[in-house]
Amino acid sequence: MELTLPATPSPREDPSGLWSMQVHLLKLAEEILGPRDTSKLIYQPAFDDDGPHIRNTPNLDGAFAELSRKAEGYWPTTLYELAHETVHLLNPRPGIGNWLAEGIAVAFSRYSEQRYGLDNQCIGMDSYRRALELVSRLPPQPLAAGRLIREACGALNNATESILVTLFPGADPGTLMELCKQFEREWSDPAAS
Repeated sequence: MELTLPATPSPREDPSGLWSMQVHLLKLAEEILGPRDTSKLIYQPAFDDDGPHIRNTPNLDGAFAELSRKAEGYWPTTLYELAHETVHLLNPRPGIGNWLAEGIAVAFSRYSEQRYGLDNQCIGMDSYRRALELVSRLPPQPLAAGRLIREACGALNNATESILVTLFPGADPGTLMELCKQFEREWSDPAAS
């Protein structure tokens, strides 16, 4: 079933549409990747100069997505960023995650765009393209692999090389090792690619 973006001009002007999108994406992510950590509350998405990322509450009882200023004014960017951050909201935690979690988040963003009938946006940073490339090597495909990993580990960021070897015995050991490393964001100019 193809879904539609809210009809309002911009996400900034439609907090209820933004919240509805968050609720839908959480449901979709749970259907595909398994249940979220329900001990954490999910709050209304916000916009931030340094977004996109998730922000944990001070007492770590919940989290919310902080999206970019570009997303604030354009629903397709909101969808892409919010879908990505929704994967992280399944198991919110402070700090930087691993390549696996970032790759699965990119794969879920692209899947969500397709569900909404949108063309895939350009992945602007080399590191996110690399993360997607790495998870695309997991059988049978990234999102199905993500569910298996979450079932085994509870959270994508809990994955270890030994668990991945057990789950994917035919996969390249170097890929599995790299997926478990801490993600390193590398900035690049999308216009130069």
